[in-house]
Amino acid sequence: MKISLTAAIAIAAIVCTATTDAFSPLLARSSTRTPAAAAGIRSFTGLFASAEENAGQNQEASKKEDRKPGLPAIIPLEPVIEALDPKYKCTEPVGKQDFIVSRTGGPVKEELTNENLYKILMLECSDLDVNTVVWKCLGYRFDKEAEEWTAVEVFPKWKEKFPEPPDFIGMARIYSKEVDKPSLKSNQQLVKSVPTDNKQSLKIHLKSLGFTGYQYAELTPNKTRRAQCANWLLYYREELFGYTIEELKEKRRLKKEAEEAEKRRIEEETGEKPEEGWKYPLREVY
Repeated sequence: MKISLTAAIAIAAIVCTATTDAFSPLLARSSTRTPAAAAGIRSFTGLFASAEENAGQNQEASKKEDRKPGLPAIIPLEPVIEALDPKYKCTEPVGKQDFIVSRTGGPVKEELTNENLYKILMLECSDLDVNTVVWKCLGYRFDKEAEEWTAVEVFPKWKEKFPEPPDFIGMARIYSKEVDKPSLKSNQQLVKSVPTDNKQSLKIHLKSLGFTGYQYAELTPNKTRRAQCANWLLYYREELFGYTIEELKEKRRLKKEAEEAEKRRIEEETGEKPEEGWKYPLREVY
């Protein structure tokens, strides 16, 4: 009997749940696990391993844990097997709730308001909604007739690595290394493209809406990646939105010149070269 690739992956994913409890939310898992399950968990992306180890040891403890006002309680996230289908990002409806997003056209101001981006953090939109906004801001455009995403307007440096729009969230919510690695890697690349000065954009722009950050024990892969995407979108809105590539390069040149001039001024006044501190490795998208 022949089965499709998607069906095979789905079967493998179902088998995975029987041995690793990968689909359970990090804080809702029982502290008692079989050796096989524990070994399976260690095979997942290491980014969130320590968060799980430091989380509440059982469901009752997590219910009693104090949470910051305005943050939703952690709820189980079921796997979305259909998201493994390559056509999912082209055919699944977007903007089904109150989240403002359109699959067609370029990014618009309404999609990038503080109120809209806040919904990403509050889980008030789908994973596909989040991906769609980021894709559009990176320059991917949806061809409605062909029902496919194209890279005609994608930032040059980003296009070299990702000719097709990557999944930044892990829409299938399957965190085994084999399935989740591409999503984790693309999300990391997105984070690396945000300058140090824009790393705290969430607290700066969304504080007025009640967002003061997550408690460490509340983090899950889905929440963390949503926050990283929302932070990138704020950086895009404040620094990149509305500029051409040439204008962005000119802005970067002028900024670099200003920084060099400031270093020379300090050296002239003190007689010593200013110390070069460690800088976060920046990999811009343009």
